[in-house]
Amino acid sequence: MKSFALAICLLATCATAEKPDVLVVLADQWSPRYTGWDNKEVRTPHMDRIAAEGMVFDACYVTSPVCMPARVSLLTGLYPHNAGHGLWGNGARYYPQPEDAPMFLDIQRAGWTTAQIGKTHWTAGPAWQERFKNSGAFFKALGLDHVADISGPPDSINGRDPYKEHLREHGLLQTVADDLHARYLKGELEPRASVVKVEDYHDVFTTGLAVDLIRAQPKDKPLCLVVSLHSPHPPLDAPGHYATMFDPEKLTLPASVPPKYLREGRALDHAETKRMLANYLGKLALVDDCVARLVEALKARGTWDSALVAITADHGEMMGAHGYLTKGRFYEEAARVPLVLRWPGHVKTGRSKAPVQMMDVYPTVVEAIGGELTPGRFAKSLLPIATGQKERIRPIAISEIGDKPPLRMMARDDRFKYWADEDREYLFDLENDPLEQTDLSTAPEHRETLNLMRGKLLTHLRSTQTNLSAGYKPKVQRLREAEQQRALQEK
Repeated sequence: MKSFALAICLLATCATAEKPDVLVVLADQWSPRYTGWDNKEVRTPHMDRIAAEGMVFDACYVTSPVCMPARVSLLTGLYPHNAGHGLWGNGARYYPQPEDAPMFLDIQRAGWTTAQIGKTHWTAGPAWQERFKNSGAFFKALGLDHVADISGPPDSINGRDPYKEHLREHGLLQTVADDLHARYLKGELEPRASVVKVEDYHDVFTTGLAVDLIRAQPKDKPLCLVVSLHSPHPPLDAPGHYATMFDPEKLTLPASVPPKYLREGRALDHAETKRMLANYLGKLALVDDCVARLVEALKARGTWDSALVAITADHGEMMGAHGYLTKGRFYEEAARVPLVLRWPGHVKTGRSKAPVQMMDVYPTVVEAIGGELTPGRFAKSLLPIATGQKERIRPIAISEIGDKPPLRMMARDDRFKYWADEDREYLFDLENDPLEQTDLSTAPEHRETLNLMRGKLLTHLRSTQTNLSAGYKPKVQRLREAEQQRALQEK
């Protein structure tokens, strides 16, 4: 009888292992300069442990260094110029058509419960109302079984998402609304402690909902859960002890941060930047503690040892580098993001320098669970790299901004980064100049490399011109004409 019971137990274990739970943690505005595995000033011991148990991708780029288009690419597996979400900013009237955004549908069809808890940011305002009666119908069409859309700190008292209702119930909503209104008037990067306690902070609330969902999930039903946290995105309002965890004077800024710079109407220097960074790192430490709670919930469920885990971000944060704040740039701080993949028994431990895209998480999950990927995706599974079968899955990673002039596009291979604005080009040698302080685009000795990188970007665009937006067509033509003109000059 004991042997029979043991056999049943082993079969159950095997079944769980063959159908792993999937956890994707998506932070918001997390710079790759501030990961605990590369920066000793950062305090993220739980994510550091996960990174040590899996593979770290050191050259992961978002398809656009802006929230909405990067997040939509994860759902679609397409570049912004393919799916029409090449938006500059987040205010354009847009929402992804479910037939073009099949990530959750692919996972759902494989037999997994699908859920996203936290920030979605797939649509600008109520654009989905053009086709759906309510947001629930929209989320269902995307293939989601469970959704808690928590946009982050509310800026008014009129919100209706679960977190705002929590604040209303505890008499905190007006206090938070007034505080945020004051922050935005003075600039959202002004660092100070949150007006709510740690237990009432939005990311802590979001994590609590995610933990409850994990606990409620039937043991025999595998779960794919995306937890999308608002931090460390501004406003810089780390709660409680997280606001004082770091001493600004003891922090180090990269050499790419100017001693003094003017940005968004504010005169900034190293001292002010360090104060912002201290609060930013405090919010990142809170993200780490949220991840720890998710891990403990999966351990209690008994699936942690077989779970597939991906930790990444929608874009980075400039934090003063090159005199810029926030996002929307092709510099490493904004266009590159951390990416960790952990899957015991499958994913090797170590690091990869191969160029990859954040949207590659989508086909990675689908392949891992044995699902079928919707045809026509340009995202690629990371598993060939993570399992040691291949060194790379694509020649370049790209990023882009805009769907009409002025357009900007970036390409990065194993060593060089190239990008094109409307009026000029840039070239950086990331191997010898990781802080991107020396533009090589006009150096005669690097003309061949410039032409090569421009050619790689053009080749990429030629091979991915499905539904190429009207705004991109003249840009591509100008790049081709410039390529031809330079070729004639060199003859």
